[in-house]
Formats: sequence, structure tokens, C-alpha cells
Amino acid sequence: MGPRAVRITAEDFLIPAEFGELRLAEHSAGQIGGVHLTLVEQQGRTCFGSTYQQVPLRVLPPFQFPGELASLVYLLNPTAGLLDGDGHLVEIDARPGSCAVVTGQSSTRIHPAVRSFATQQWRVKAAADSQLVLLPGPNIPFRGCRYHQKAEIDLDRGARLIWGDIWTPGRYARVGQEAEFHQFERIVQDLQVRRDGALVFRDHFTWDGPWDKEKACWYVGNQLAAGSGGLFVTGNIELPPLGPEGPLRRVVLPLALGDTLIRWCGPVPELTLDLVRTALRIAARWCGDPRAVPWLIGSNHLAPNHWFSSRA
Repeated sequence: MGPRAVRITAEDFLIPAEFGELRLAEHSAGQIGGVHLTLVEQQGRTCFGSTYQQVPLRVLPPFQFPGELASLVYLLNPTAGLLDGDGHLVEIDARPGSCAVVTGQSSTRIHPAVRSFATQQWRVKAAADSQLVLLPGPNIPFRGCRYHQKAEIDLDRGARLIWGDIWTPGRYARVGQEAEFHQFERIVQDLQVRRDGALVFRDHFTWDGPWDKEKACWYVGNQLAAGSGGLFVTGNIELPPLGPEGPLRRVVLPLALGDTLIRWCGPVPELTLDLVRTALRIAARWCGDPRAVPWLIGSNHLAPNHWFSSRA
């Protein structure tokens, strides 16, 4: 993956068969954009190499905290979220020795579809000896939205990576009859992970909504504001079981080629907290010390107002 030399346009996005007759915004200013980041190691710190930014996405320079191995990279969307026809492309090239947590500054609000759909697509290249945690942030599908999320991850042997997804039921915190639970029209998600060019994991689903209580219970359980989440983790992971008395359900699935998939369902606040803590604890143990404190949330450097920053 080399530096981007041309503008991001609608032609850069894959349209899934489920939205085959729809098109992204024709007049793309402010709707079609993204970032290209090259992460490089310099004197023990992870910095940017080549970068490209195009509205509506922006990226802040990496935050470096004393005693922290990983840099924090924030993706910013100054608009109200993903609107009908929007396309956001995120390209990341993690070079050897780089170490970072890449995350959005807040949840992704997916607005109702009018004539088209919205999409966010990730293309990630991770070199050997890179360490990367990708936490895009919780997805909030509004009533009537159509959304496609796609992530293509190419790993060199020896790269360490965690990819995290959180799907909320929608605008569930609104008051009374204004609350929304699983009222989207359609969500298509596709995650593909390759190592040395060979496919090692693929997760694809198409959710057709809206869901009634019975269908929501089948997917995420019988709690009213339940969501779902998942982590793909390179390498074998073992976790202690969650207590049966708690509100969350979690399963750890060893994959055929030595990696791990972890799934959650349950109330969104508890799910988000446990997923993030799990991801950053696993990343900290990549150094070989099972007692290592979690990246970022194991210290006092972050204020508790970030969506992922509850103290471990």
C-alpha cells in the first residue's frame, strides 16, 4: 500500500450485491472522503509517515503518553455522522515496529436512507512486528438506515492486530415512544483477514430490519437495549468465563489457523466496557508479561470522557 496521490471518489468504494442498484453521492464534496495513514516507528515512538486527509474525515497527530508503548490515533468526523450517500474510506499502512490504537472520537451515527445508502470501508496493511488495535467505535443505526461496513485486513506473518466491532440497537436512549430498537432497513457487514495473501478469516452478514422483539431476541438476547460486539485477535487467546449472574454473554472461538474470535451480546454500556478492556488487555500482553497493564486505560493519561476510556 503506497501513499495516496489522487482524491477519493465514489469509484473507490465497493458496492455489495445487497445494494447493487444504489449509488453513493454524485456530488461528492463533503460526502465522499477519508484518510490514508502510514504508521512508522521512530526512536521508539509511532509517528505518521505519508498521510492524506479528505473531508469529511480528519485525523489528529498521534498522541504519545509517558510510559505508554502504543500511540493513540484519533479519526474525526466533524459532520453529524454518516448521511445518505456518504462514503468514508480509511486506509492504514502499519510499518514494522509501529504500535498504535486507532479509534473514532465517538459513536458512528448512521442516518436514515432516502435514495441510497452509507458506507465506511477500511483497508489495512500490517507489516511483521507491527502492533495495531482498531476500534472504530460503536455503530448507531437510525430508523430506516441502509449501511455497508467493510474491512479488508492484510497481515504479514508476525503482525499483531485486533479489530473490534460494536453494534448498538439504535437510538435506544431516547425518551418514551421516540426510542428506537433495531429499526434499520438493512445492514451489510464484511470483514476479511488475510495473512501472507491467504484468507484466514471472513465474517459476513446481512441484517434486514426492522426487527421485532422475537427476532432481536434471536440475535442479541432478550434485554431491551442489547447490542452485539466482536473482536478478531491474531493468535490464541484464553479468557476467564463471565459470571452467569451478569448481564453479558461472551464466547471465545478459536479459529482454524491459530487466531481467535470473541463475541458478545448484552446491554450496550456493559458490552462496550468489557470489549474495550479485553482488547487493550490482550494488546498489553503482546510483550509477553501477563501482568502488563492495559494499553491507555491502565494509566491516568486519559480523561474518562472518551467512549473507550473507563479506567481498567
